[in-house]
Amino acid sequence: MALQASGMSPAISSSSLAGGSICDVRCVHLEDGSQVVCKIVQEISDVNMLASECRGLEQLSATNCIRTPNVLAHVTMETSAVLILEYLERGENASWQRAGRSLAALHQSACDVHYGSGDEVWLGRTRFPPVSTDDWGDLLIEHRLRPLLRDVVDARTLDRDTAHGVEERLAVIRQAVPSQPAAALLHGDLWAGNLMPLATGDVAFLDPASFIGDPIADPAMTLLFGGIPQSFMGSWCEVMGEMDNVQERIAGVQAMHLLNHVRLFGSGYVPQLMDCLKHFA
Repeated sequence: MALQASGMSPAISSSSLAGGSICDVRCVHLEDGSQVVCKIVQEISDVNMLASECRGLEQLSATNCIRTPNVLAHVTMETSAVLILEYLERGENASWQRAGRSLAALHQSACDVHYGSGDEVWLGRTRFPPVSTDDWGDLLIEHRLRPLLRDVVDARTLDRDTAHGVEERLAVIRQAVPSQPAAALLHGDLWAGNLMPLATGDVAFLDPASFIGDPIADPAMTLLFGGIPQSFMGSWCEVMGEMDNVQERIAGVQAMHLLNHVRLFGSGYVPQLMDCLKHFA
């Protein structure tokens, strides 16, 4: 129905693709011989999440800096939605060095000087409301870390004593991160699973959670879980040049992602979170 509503050729078959922890992700073969990727959600909250991903892909694509799948259509119904994307063929010999330079070009491109987003941002199934501030530390602490901390305490995923220790670190993080780093449009969720080497030699940037922030926030997520060739980060650093308070800025963003993982996946991430927060002891 979504393909027909978008004026596309009828589907003749489909197969499941990796990356479907929230969405049903399918490669759909069309009658005209082409292929598309359909991301399908069936819950009302996920409809909003998919709309946020669509906005992020369009924002990133508009910069002409990094390779993203083109958005072909976005069809929303009452409690379900389909995001139809360009099909990209996976490859083995992509240039991670070129991808790192492309990411740096994104981070150096002109954007709004206010941190945050005029739209809601979703990290997995965690929703962050629209916010705009001229202080990066304010965004990171008051609109990311502190709301996440409240959520995990309310859910009893984090005990009160541990939560108090995290709360004490927030003031230290606030002092350690710059208030006004160069503002950059971010991918926002740049772990290895959202970077796909292509047969063309490019690397595709998938599933964004885009907002305006400290450019170091993207490599902070990449470094958190690893799995990416060192040439990716090396070329990004080469283009971006030296930065102040690098380790503290990285750790502050990583703490946010780890606290979100505690919220989404449970207490198994608490030891890694507390280890990360040792930067702010």
